[in-house]
Amino acid sequence: MTILITVVTFFIGSLVHPFHVSVCEIEHDPETKALQISQRVFLDDLEETLNHVYNIQIDIVKPENKAFRDSLVQDYIMNHLIISVDGKQRKRSYLGHEIEKDVLWCYIEYYGIKKIKSLSITNTIFFELYDDQNTILQVEINDVIKNKRLTKLKPTEIFEFE
Repeated sequence: MTILITVVTFFIGSLVHPFHVSVCEIEHDPETKALQISQRVFLDDLEETLNHVYNIQIDIVKPENKAFRDSLVQDYIMNHLIISVDGKQRKRSYLGHEIEKDVLWCYIEYYGIKKIKSLSITNTIFFELYDDQNTILQVEINDVIKNKRLTKLKPTEIFEFE
């Protein structure tokens, strides 16, 4: 399913994407007790949003100051992607990001998570700029994969696992 979502979103991205979509993949690694998050966004949407939100003019691909760009990306993503595990906020770290063609992948980890019964995921990335923004969530916990779609009208989903 991950491959299908990635292929579809890359195909959509190769066009001048007629609607706005991002992908958020979440996986629990019981061995390291970490919840690993990969957030995929289109560069043009990110650039336009950062310029709007922070009232600046920045070139995401060729910034004058990469450290400044990186701090803006981190601040924006961490403020717009919030996950609660079993009803509690957990310690998290922004691991970084990488640019791949016309997309940017962001990586975040939540630590010290042995077992997961429920996840509450709020992802409001780009909602302040695009009314048609969709975020595809793919969550894998205990070898169970679940998918949901977030929109501006429904920015939060709860996943239950036993």
